[in-house]
Amino acid sequence: MITFRPMPSLAALLRALPCLLLLATSALAQSPLSHLDDAAPVPSGALRLRIANVWTRYDERFGPNGKAVPLGDPLSADSLGSAQLPLLAPIEASLRAAAVDPTLRLSLGQLRVGSNARIATTPIALEYGVTRRLSVGVLIPIVQTRRVAMATVTGDKAHANLGYVSAANQKTAAERNAAVAAAYRKAADSLGALLTNCPGNPGASGCAAVNANPAAAATARTRALVFADAATQLGTTAGTAVVAPRATSALADTLEVRRAQLNQLLQQYLGVTVGFAPPVFFAPTDFSYIDLNGRTGVPALLGSALAGGLDSIHTTERIGFGDIAVGAQLLVFDRFQHDAAPPPRVQSRLAVGASVRFATSLRDSAQSLVDISTGDGAGFDIHSAWDVIVGHFGATTAVRYSKSFARTVTAPLFGDPEAPYPFPAFGNRSRTAGDVIGLDLTPRLLLTDWLALDGHYGFERVGATTYGAPELSGTPCANCRTVATTPEVVTVVGTARTAQRVGVGLRYSTVDSYARGQARYPVEISYAHLATAAGDEGLPHQSRDQIQMRLYYQIRRPR
Repeated sequence: MITFRPMPSLAALLRALPCLLLLATSALAQSPLSHLDDAAPVPSGALRLRIANVWTRYDERFGPNGKAVPLGDPLSADSLGSAQLPLLAPIEASLRAAAVDPTLRLSLGQLRVGSNARIATTPIALEYGVTRRLSVGVLIPIVQTRRVAMATVTGDKAHANLGYVSAANQKTAAERNAAVAAAYRKAADSLGALLTNCPGNPGASGCAAVNANPAAAATARTRALVFADAATQLGTTAGTAVVAPRATSALADTLEVRRAQLNQLLQQYLGVTVGFAPPVFFAPTDFSYIDLNGRTGVPALLGSALAGGLDSIHTTERIGFGDIAVGAQLLVFDRFQHDAAPPPRVQSRLAVGASVRFATSLRDSAQSLVDISTGDGAGFDIHSAWDVIVGHFGATTAVRYSKSFARTVTAPLFGDPEAPYPFPAFGNRSRTAGDVIGLDLTPRLLLTDWLALDGHYGFERVGATTYGAPELSGTPCANCRTVATTPEVVTVVGTARTAQRVGVGLRYSTVDSYARGQARYPVEISYAHLATAAGDEGLPHQSRDQIQMRLYYQIRRPR
């Protein structure tokens, strides 16, 4: 049985705690940390303080066939258009019809996003030995996430045919578009009345031309309605007039040619004295970074209704508690040597434990394109660890299982909730992170009684994330311009994905030596460097450095 002699006062230990915390900053938010657990028990009546600092970095994700791709690639686009911003689709369809060009694709320009991520986690655990075999504890993770995102926009004539309408010009643009829509709708109504009345009253004014070629007159009316629809889709209120054809683009030239042709057709039936509105509003400047992200306090394209009020693509940082957990651990058997007698040839011990997590991490929102979650919410974890030592060699085998419960997040109501550019209609939905199963193998070379060289191998399987069905009331999508653009609701995202990690480490521990009276204080410090060697598509290609310190303090006589 392990017993500890009195150490410096608990007050002194607590005074030193802020200094220890300076060593730490955070752990991976999306799954339990690996290679931090072993089967070392907390002695009866003792308090064990565990502090770990884990720094995770990545600037790539695994792509198809296991090849790494830059982290910012999903947000990049050779042609920023309706594929990324689906509410552009109705505008694109209407301008395609007005320009009489079925191949027309709207583009705001080329977007390139460079990105890297850093997650710093500091799990602080306080464990108490109730008996020689049973301990209870609480784990408080502090999580800091930082996602660097650098967007470069090329929206000149060579790359774009669409521009952004600044807030200062939106009222003018809306009034212009409304005037165009009203003028062509009025012309279509007048021509429609002639088409209806002229067959029975051929002598009426304007009927001669209509009766001479009613099919051409009907075509002119249809084209007028098409132009009116294009002006309407471009926005007839300040809140909807967000984008417009670039004034110097081929699209603007084509629309002007089609408008002149349409005016000629209408004048054949409605008379040359009929006036028509000016062209739709054209964006006077190239699409730029400011037009994409806006300025401080002034949103632009991403923050508009057209994009669903997305946050800008910029560096984001969050810090707060992860998901706090309380749990217990049971030492199943312990055949380690804890006195001065010669140790047996094979030493081994096995511990199992479980904990319950509470949803204390920050709430997630899909309206941020570059944010990193600080936790998966409430759930429970089960783990076991088996330590074995044979001579100068040892190993720890740890198995863990993590189950998450549903938590409410801000997510798209339609389409893939985790798409790089989500469908721009957001609301509260329940999200359940996939189950996590992990296997960690840590072979050790015991250099001395206190120092060991570690190798690390880890296998982790993360299940698919599921979303609850959105609660829809009233219109299916308040921000949608047409229901035809609304995709199906997706509730299961992806499939289970696996990752494999390898690494090396060093561990300094006087815990067992202290129990045998060979060390003055029971202290353990370990360091490990891990890298993701292989992973399924979408998983981060990470490197991880982690340091852990464990301190013991005997506060009562052991039972």
